[in-house]
Amino acid sequence: MPAFRAALGDPEGFPDCLLGVDFLGCGDRPLDIAIRCGPPHFVAALIAAGADPRAGAADGFPPLFQAIDAPREDRHAVLAVLLRAGADTEQRGLNDGTALHHAVWRRDIVAVRMLLAHGADITARTRIDDLSTPLEDAEAMGFAEAVALMRPAPSPPRARR
Repeated sequence: MPAFRAALGDPEGFPDCLLGVDFLGCGDRPLDIAIRCGPPHFVAALIAAGADPRAGAADGFPPLFQAIDAPREDRHAVLAVLLRAGADTEQRGLNDGTALHHAVWRRDIVAVRMLLAHGADITARTRIDDLSTPLEDAEAMGFAEAVALMRPAPSPPRARR
């Protein structure tokens, strides 16, 4: 951890600080960098050191969204670290969607399963654009696997007496 902090220029507020903030207020946190390219145990170590797995993101990509999009084969292991650390499955990001919306939009069935297992709300509705739920988006996209996971099973018929 000290080497990573030094490599970042010993920023004040490490590990929960913004780096390279642009005119829109966008920037990376050390956790963002780790989510994209650090091993899962390093992501966990940053969180243990004080990085916030619920951090907001001016660019629309809070930690869970970044893990879903991470260009890495072990992205689901990183997603699991964030979820175990208390990342908010209902946090809003890109297009006012939740992480479950994002996983559906990316057609990532593993992430959909993981988010549902951590209580993600299938009825959360975006408040802009299509005003849709993750289930409605999955149905519109023809993402049958996700629909099957989110649609409640029909009740068995009642036996007649």
